[in-house]
Amino acid sequence: MDQKNRDKALKILAAVIAGVSVSAAVTAFLYFPHKGIMSNIFRTASSSLASNSADSSAVKTVAAQEQQLHDWRLVLVNYSHKMPDNFQHVIVNELGVEMDSRIIEPYKKMRDAAAKDNITLWISSGYRSPEKQQALFEQEINSYYQNGVTYADAITKAESSVAKAGYSEHNTGLALDLNGVREDFGGTPASNWLQAHSAEYGFVLRYPADKQSITKIKYEPWHYRYVGVQHAKEMNRLHMCLEEYVDYLGKKEKAGD
Repeated sequence: MDQKNRDKALKILAAVIAGVSVSAAVTAFLYFPHKGIMSNIFRTASSSLASNSADSSAVKTVAAQEQQLHDWRLVLVNYSHKMPDNFQHVIVNELGVEMDSRIIEPYKKMRDAAAKDNITLWISSGYRSPEKQQALFEQEINSYYQNGVTYADAITKAESSVAKAGYSEHNTGLALDLNGVREDFGGTPASNWLQAHSAEYGFVLRYPADKQSITKIKYEPWHYRYVGVQHAKEMNRLHMCLEEYVDYLGKKEKAGD
């Protein structure tokens, strides 16, 4: 190999080591057609990409954890925020449903108040273990897939209606599905009563129709989340979903308000 070609080869190898491009690796092969060189080059590149991906995931995880506030009532669990590993809850069976023990009395007070207004409220589901949540997610994927969409599209569609294990509010024990999972629940007397009075007992409609671009979950008129009376009333006043409200309080906290 003459000096000119050797200089070119060294420049290309340097580009490969720096991870500039895959095409540089291919060019290096032309200048170094020795057995094993390319496999070593691509092995190094793959390790670098995997490391970068892991670092990126770690950064996102840290950012998500930093957004959590020091208030169990406001724990944020959604498509990008996994339930914190250190989140403490006491799951009990009450009214035939599992839920966090701290929301039993608030729910009963809300149910009894609704009954006085001739509105019947009942819980169709509460706490779910991560294992059960994963099973539901997989069922949703299969349902879409069997209806003719690609598997990738089935996953995307499933994510808009059923969260992955650890990313569902039901894993916290603070979320309740009321009066059945019915698409037509919105606009019913029970739904109207809840929207007018649930905040008085610390509950908010978790996935409003006009916040779908933020929550990444379709409108669920039956899904209510306990956040405490003070926070529920403030969320309604500000017309914020939980993602917006947690961000709002976080910024106030940083500003020292």
